Amino acid sequence: MKSTEHPLIQEIIDAFKDVHLEDGISLNMTEYHDSGGCMPEFKKKAKTDERKHWYKIDDDTLESFTVTFSFTDLKGFRFYLPAYMIYTIRNHEISDSIITDFTIYALDPNHYIFDETTMKDFFTEKQFNCIISFLEFCAKQEDTLDATVAKRRLKRFKKA
Repeated sequence: MKSTEHPLIQEIIDAFKDVHLEDGISLNMTEYHDSGGCMPEFKKKAKTDERKHWYKIDDDTLESFTVTFSFTDLKGFRFYLPAYMIYTIRNHEISDSIITDFTIYALDPNHYIFDETTMKDFFTEKQFNCIISFLEFCAKQEDTLDATVAKRRLKRFKKA
């Protein structure tokens, strides 16, 4: 089975289909924040960032934004997570982009972004279970992903 045909992709689409960015921090704003506000061109570009349909964000765009989970907010985290998870499933065998592992690293119930609410309370049950399924997938990809961290994250999620 090709990774693009993986059933987990449909599970992710179904779980996150109605998620929108709303007033959350967008991709270009994450770069703006990462620059400490020194690159105003990202703030300007942010006005055209996709805010309604995360599934319209193409792979090239995702590959260009490696700091997303470090500089977004809760709404941005939930909006971009499905796109990055699907990217990881489809591309982990062919891509050398760090975003595949960064997606795993971001899935930490102790991530500072969840200081005021837990991951389990923030995501719907369907979304939370989908994240667990994603981590289970990643934990089996020892040759192409950081399976060690995926296994650690999986243990934390199952305790949550």
